[in-house]
Amino acid sequence: MPAASQDRSSLPIDPTTRGLGWLLVGMATLATWDQWAIWSTKEDYSFGYLVPFFSAYVLWDRWDELRALLTGSRSQLSAPASRFALLFAQSTAFGSVVVFAFGVVSRAIFGTGVGPTVAIAFGLTGTALAVTFLSVRGPEDTTPTAHSRWLAVGLMLFPAGVWLISGPFLYLVDNQIKNALLSDVTEIVTGIMRATGHSIRVSGNTLVFPNGDAVGVAEACSGIRSLSACVFAGCFLGSVAIEGGFPGALLRRAAMIGLSGLTAILLNIGRNTFLTLQALNHGSKSLDRDWNGIEHGQVGFSALGTVHDLAGNIAMMAALGILIACIPLLNRIGRTRDPLS
Repeated sequence: MPAASQDRSSLPIDPTTRGLGWLLVGMATLATWDQWAIWSTKEDYSFGYLVPFFSAYVLWDRWDELRALLTGSRSQLSAPASRFALLFAQSTAFGSVVVFAFGVVSRAIFGTGVGPTVAIAFGLTGTALAVTFLSVRGPEDTTPTAHSRWLAVGLMLFPAGVWLISGPFLYLVDNQIKNALLSDVTEIVTGIMRATGHSIRVSGNTLVFPNGDAVGVAEACSGIRSLSACVFAGCFLGSVAIEGGFPGALLRRAAMIGLSGLTAILLNIGRNTFLTLQALNHGSKSLDRDWNGIEHGQVGFSALGTVHDLAGNIAMMAALGILIACIPLLNRIGRTRDPLS
């Protein structure tokens, strides 16, 4: 429970904290400039255009509570942060700014790439969380408690950390698992088809049917697009819809992110299985036509697109629906009678 509480609008934010806030706005602007190249050239990351707006929205939604901690009009009962924790936060803030600056300079000189994007994104995230930890104030200029500092960091976790999904995810996760996902999806779909009595031959990532027709499990079918988008959606839904306090809410939000990835993978397997059956029964060319067999560009072509695109869009909508439906369940898991648990 709060140890002290005043009118949140009665206490001003000190000039140093305001200056740090504007610094973070500038860093986020540069991060947007850097990651724009990824969002505009990688279809798998078109959700990135939403990141600045979603980050700003969550920050706005939490601003009253965060402002109360930054001005000292709210404080949580606990001991003050240790000297080691403060020193670590100061070192993290300084190091993150240096890493961010290095990334910006590299981006300006060498252009987009793994080094600049990772440095800029991690520099922004580290700086935002560290300066938030350091900027919390106690009531009437008393020493802020450790609990208050960590509560403020928790409020900033999504607005600061979401930038790691929209940029570095491509280099640190996407490129590392895309080929493995592609191979796994091919093997699983083949196993499902054989288990249902269909004769399928595999050549690389191509499924060959008995009639000689074939359908390739293309790179786009690896599921990386749905995985990255679902992880982003899971992070956002977890930040705005999962209830409770630390550590319960943190664990439930982590479960939401894990569920997002699992949902994306399972629905992608189902989508590829459906497309394989469609190709087996109606020919591989049917995947590039609409549901009624009309080719793109012909009169009457469906606004829903080709069968291939329609299946992908349905899978994405189903994933979002599943995640939303799981929110009430996750909010009940591990909850006690204490509303702050």
